[in-house]
Formats: sequence, C-alpha cells, structure tokens
Amino acid sequence: MLTRRWLPLLLGLNLLLLVFYLLVDYQLVYHSDSAVKNLLAQEIYETGQYFPLEWNYVNHDLWVFYTQTFIIPLLPFFHNGYLLHVASDLVSAAFILCGSWLLTGLLEQSRLARLLGMLVVSGGMSLIMAEHIYGQAAYGSMYYMACFLIYAYWSFSQASGGKRLWWAGATAVLTLLVFWANPQRALLFYGLPLLAGGAVQQALEWRAARDERRAVAWRQAQAMGVVLLGLVAGTLLSAYTLSRVNSSQGLTDMHWLNFDGMAHNLLGVVNGIVSLFDGIPRTDGKVASLKGAYAALRLVGALLLVCLLPWGLCKALQPRRGPRQLVVVFAAVSFAANLFVMVATSVADMSSPDASVRYLVPSLLYMLLIFVGLMVDRRAVQPMTRAAGLAAIALLATSAPSSYLYPFNEFSHLPRRGLILKTPDLELTDFLKQQGLQYGYGTFWIAGKSTVLSSGAVRMRPVSLERGLPLPTRKLSSNRWYTPAAWQGPTFLVVRDHELQYLNQPLLASYAGQPRVLHYQDATILIYPRNLAAVLPNWDNTVRQPVHYRMDANTLHERGTIADGVITAQPGEAGALHFGPMRMLAAGSYAVSFDLDASGDGQGDFGMVDVVTQTGHQVHARQPVAAAGKQRITLQFTTPNTLDMVEFRAFSSGRGRFALSGIDVVRIPQAQEKP
Repeated sequence: MLTRRWLPLLLGLNLLLLVFYLLVDYQLVYHSDSAVKNLLAQEIYETGQYFPLEWNYVNHDLWVFYTQTFIIPLLPFFHNGYLLHVASDLVSAAFILCGSWLLTGLLEQSRLARLLGMLVVSGGMSLIMAEHIYGQAAYGSMYYMACFLIYAYWSFSQASGGKRLWWAGATAVLTLLVFWANPQRALLFYGLPLLAGGAVQQALEWRAARDERRAVAWRQAQAMGVVLLGLVAGTLLSAYTLSRVNSSQGLTDMHWLNFDGMAHNLLGVVNGIVSLFDGIPRTDGKVASLKGAYAALRLVGALLLVCLLPWGLCKALQPRRGPRQLVVVFAAVSFAANLFVMVATSVADMSSPDASVRYLVPSLLYMLLIFVGLMVDRRAVQPMTRAAGLAAIALLATSAPSSYLYPFNEFSHLPRRGLILKTPDLELTDFLKQQGLQYGYGTFWIAGKSTVLSSGAVRMRPVSLERGLPLPTRKLSSNRWYTPAAWQGPTFLVVRDHELQYLNQPLLASYAGQPRVLHYQDATILIYPRNLAAVLPNWDNTVRQPVHYRMDANTLHERGTIADGVITAQPGEAGALHFGPMRMLAAGSYAVSFDLDASGDGQGDFGMVDVVTQTGHQVHARQPVAAAGKQRITLQFTTPNTLDMVEFRAFSSGRGRFALSGIDVVRIPQAQEKP
C-alpha cells in the first residue's frame, strides 16, 4: 500500500511544489548569477556563434551542454525573460529526476527505496540546496551528467551486438562533453571517480576469472578505454575552443593552506553541509514553539546525516562485481577528491560555508541515494541506526513545503502580473521603461537580473565602481556590450544608495557631461546624453578611438605627488610613479605613449616605462628613460590574444626629478602592424 499509493502521491506533491518553486517562488530569490544563462543564450542567438568570440568565460569553464542550451531554441518565438529561465530549469529538473531514477536502478534498489530516494531528491531539502540543484541548476546539471555517464558506461560494459556500439558512442559523447567544458573539473567530478570504479570492477573480474579458472572478460577495460578516448578528445576540444574565446581567472586563486586553515575549512564544510540539509535554525525564530520544535528536528537530522552519510558510504563499499559497487566507488572517490580540495586548498571561501560547500552537492546526492537503499533494503544494520537514518531521510523527503514555499509565504502580499510577481526588482525595470530608458549600466547584482526581468526591454550591463568611475564587469559578459556601437543615444547608470560613495560624480561628469538624476526605491539613476562607452577610458578593449589617461587623484601610484595634471617624483623618490589601469586589450597591435619630463643628475638613468600583464611577470614592451628634458616615449607591441589586467607603468630611479603628465594608447592600423 505504501509503495503503490502513498509514496507516489507524495512524489507527485513534491513535483507540483517544485514546479511552483521554479515558476513563482524563485522570483523572490532570483539573482544575476542565475540570469547568465539567459544572457549567454541571447548572445549565442544574436551572434550565431555557440561559443561567442566576444563572450568572457571564467576559470576556463566553457558552457557546452549547459542550462543556456535549452533557452536557445525558444528565442525565435519568445521574449528572453524569466519564463524562459523557468523553461530551462524545468528541463534541467526533468533530467535530474530521470538521472536519479536511472542511478537507483543501477544501485539495484527495491521499488520502495527508489521512490523514497526520489522523494528526497525532489524535495529540495533546503532553500540553499534547492538553489544549487534546481534554481540556478549549476550543480544539478553536473549531477545529471554524471548519472547519465555512469548509466551509459555500465550499459556499454554489459551490452552486446548493435547496442554495444550505441552505448559506446553515448559514453564517449558524454565524456567528451564534460571534459570539453572544463578538463580539470571533469577529472575531479567524473573522470577519476568513473575510472576508479571501472578499475575496481575489472580487478574483481580478474580475480574471479582466476579463481574459476576461466578467461578474463575485459569489458570494463574496454569501457575505460572509451572513457579515456572521450577524455582526450574533450580536453583537446577545450584547449582549441579556449584559444579562440576569452577566459579570465575569475575569483579562483588556489593555493595550499596551513594546518589551521585546513581545520577551519573542515569545520566550514560541516557547517555548510548542515546548512544544505536545513539544519541551521533561524536566529530570529522562537525556540518554544512548533516551528522551534521542527527546527530542532532538522538540526538533529542534519547532524545525523553528517555522521551517517560517510558511514553509509563506507558500509556500502564491498568487493563485489556489479553496477551497485560501480556507483558506490564513483560516489566515494568523487566525495573524497572534492572534500580533499575543499579542506586542503583555498578553492572554497569559508566566509560563506553554505555557498562554498556547493562543490560537494553532486557527491552528497549520490551518497543520499546510496544511504536510502542501505536503510531500506539492507538488514545488516542495527535497529537504532536504521531508525535514526530513516527519521533523517523522512525529514528530507518531506522538505518540499519548507524548501519551496518559504520565500513566497513571506511575500505572498506582493501584487502579480499573471504568474509574474511585482517584486522590487521588477518595479525598478518598469520605472526605467516608463522613463523611456532602454540601455544602461548597473552593478552586477542589479544588471543581469533586471535585463531578464524586463524580457530585454531594458538592457542593463554590469559594471563595477573602481577609482570613482564605472568599469565594465566583463566576466560572464560580452565585450560587445561595452562598445559605442552597442547603443546610440542616452544611457543610464543605476547605483544603489549605499554604493554612491564609490562613485566620483564630478569626475564622471567631466567625461560624460552633467546627468539628469532620478531616484527610485533605494537607487539613484544617472542619465547621460550619450553612451558612456563612447567617452570613458578602459571600456573599448579594441581601442577603436585613442584613449588618454590623465594624472589625477585616482591615478594608481606608489611614489610622487599629483598637481595640475602632473605626477612628479623628486630626487630620492624611487618607485612606481604609475601603474594600472588593469584593463583588457583585444588581439592586435598598440602604441602606448608616455609624456615625461626628467631633470637633474640622473646619470643616464632617470627611470623606466613598460607595458606588462600578470602583475609584471609578462613584459610586452619596455624602455629605459636615459635622457633629461621633456620627451614622449612610445612603446609598440603586438598580442595575438586578448590580454587582461594590462598595466602601463612608469618607474622613477630616484636619481633625478621624474614627471609624468599623461599616457595615450592607440591601436596601430592593421596595414602598419608588424608581421
């Protein structure tokens, strides 16, 4: 009765709540990271390039078969708004649930265990876990790709005849896709776990063949060979694609930690996993109440899972052949490898554990499904352990109402426009439309989501405020957005009131003219008569128009004083008179001119000027300043690839007076470029 009626009904309820979460509830927590899938799909559609040449990927992470893929076919027929985001997430959710069902089949679980596992996966577990799996769907996508890859691998190793060729192709293609996207990540999340599982199965087959005095079947070795073929092909495709597109390092600067740092990260991992299982009570909640009692249960359940999931994984590991052990070894290696990297290196920022622990989300999902089967189908578990495990599982399986309805319950009073809630973000885009504004700029957490929420009627491009001026935020953005040709006419800049302190409005006005100023909610909207991209330095990375850098209060320097547009180092002041501006330059040839004035007894060494990247480790052009007097030194260089964090530097030797009054950058026309 439980399997046939009640569990399917509960699963149906979870799925309905999941659809509600994606369609309605997620609007209340929608953010610009989630909006990137829509923006990239639009860029692909407009350029006709699946890997747009002007797009800036991050950390060498190519979006191959990812969430934007499901939006692209819809763009000829619909506006690129929030509902297309929902359509993409519904496809991802279907793949996640399908992959989970296939994985529980490989785990050889009973129907009861499989349904209970589906309840856990479909229940969301917590608001942050639902975000990782279904909302932004980043780690949900990685999870279902792993499920499909494991299933294809095992099916190939067991198939015969024509089906064997079909499953070999599926295994190779899936491996190629994940390694094409990011070989380093794929090795950690897919390659090593699957090859380790296959190697264990092949070793067990060899031992069994020896004991039974028969020939060894090399099916696992052949399947691993197909995986290695896909691995190599995907890695080569990734290298080729990255050579043609733009990719920056992003926020990841990985290095080893000391012991204290590792201990801190390990505690952060525990904190994050407890948060993923909704085990951290809200600090403003009442303890002596029904909600308080439920929060206590969730805390105990989450702590139990922190202990029981690794225990269950170890208990499930057995020297047996079959798909079940393939999945268990895959999960164990995936979890161990990711945990090691998170604890021993700086890859995870533990100032926000519930966000940083996202790297473990796919592994935790495998482990949960294995644990459900262990608790339901195995009899070699102590009754108290089974009872505790089943209770924790029951809490997760019934999480959907708290995971999917929490934001909506808090803001159910908001007016609606059909299925679309009139959130403050949507009201801001409506206000901009009412003012006739169509193209402008805003900080990252405003820009992307506003563009999608307006269905593209208001296109807002992300910028950061650096040294008083807006600067393009190019990561996960297109260079096309920041060129004068992108928009002809007035543009606007939206700045939250708490960010205004970082904007030098007089300096910006000196470039762009006096703006018309509007205020709405907690935002200040500055409207300029022309596109900011046409007047601000550092915006056009192709330097279609010459760029002049003034010496003013925002000039980056270590030595010297600034007066009347000149920065001057006196004798004895040795060091960097100018560095920065940390800009991008597209492939091509450039001339960088420094207006200098040197005097005194410099003995033929007043200083040096150069053009560098990689914080000075890569020098593109350099020249010493040997002569006294006013002079203009021009450095020319050519780059075959886009450069990031470019600096134009001037150094004083301290042997004389050394002054810099300006730097000019021009692009050398192609006919004059050096071969």
